[in-house]
Amino acid sequence: MTAGTPLEPAPNSQVPPAQTNAGKGLGIAALVIAIVALTICWVPIVNNFAAVLGFVALILGIISLAIASKRRGSKGMGIAASVIAIVAIVLVFVTQAAYAKALDGVSAAIDDAADGEVAAPEKVIEQASDESQVLKLGEAATIGEYSVNVSAVNLEADNIIAKANTFNEKAEGQYVLVDLSVVYNGEEEGDAWIDLSPELLGSDSRIYSTTSSMAIAPKPATDVPTLTKGGKGAYQVVFDVPADALTDAKIRVTETLSFDDEAGLWATK
Repeated sequence: MTAGTPLEPAPNSQVPPAQTNAGKGLGIAALVIAIVALTICWVPIVNNFAAVLGFVALILGIISLAIASKRRGSKGMGIAASVIAIVAIVLVFVTQAAYAKALDGVSAAIDDAADGEVAAPEKVIEQASDESQVLKLGEAATIGEYSVNVSAVNLEADNIIAKANTFNEKAEGQYVLVDLSVVYNGEEEGDAWIDLSPELLGSDSRIYSTTSSMAIAPKPATDVPTLTKGGKGAYQVVFDVPADALTDAKIRVTETLSFDDEAGLWATK
């Protein structure tokens, strides 16, 4: 053999067949569908459709790989589509589980609040345990546009409530009657029974709202007229609370529909 002469293949050698485009079209289609599924897999309700797209993409990706294996096609698109499809399907189930848990929590909170009581936030419990942040009866606190004073608390008000209105039913637990006085400091007009939300923080670490009781107080809040600047009003609110939650209960007044977490906390004794 002379120098410079190209080498010829050995008589029995075989040249590998060239790679083809077999399965590439399906792989591209699978990849596109998988990417769409991955994009929408976190959206509530819509992610049900994302799961369907993910399974379609996975099937197309597997078919693409099978065709590519038999006909020496490129497997890259099929592999990428299958991996993304699997990730999208897994994320669909993960996000749906998370949303379901969140909805269950909201539903439980709504059910919990339906009877006028909810678990007290840790921040409120910590405030109640700090005596320096608890006002004595007769002390005033500024809450929103009002100066608020819890002047008296009757923890055993069953008889008073029974006499206040013939339609008042017997308490499921024990009636608590709270006397409040307010001064409106705003520039316009205010209705204390709308603007302020009295609550009872029980020693059971639960917050009881006035909706815990349908009883009418001797001096209901709705009798207080609309106040202008400097206007004063006094009224009573009623709570229906388990007797064992009153050992070291506190009265809490917040501003209705406010996100400032501004609140006053009073001792009941």
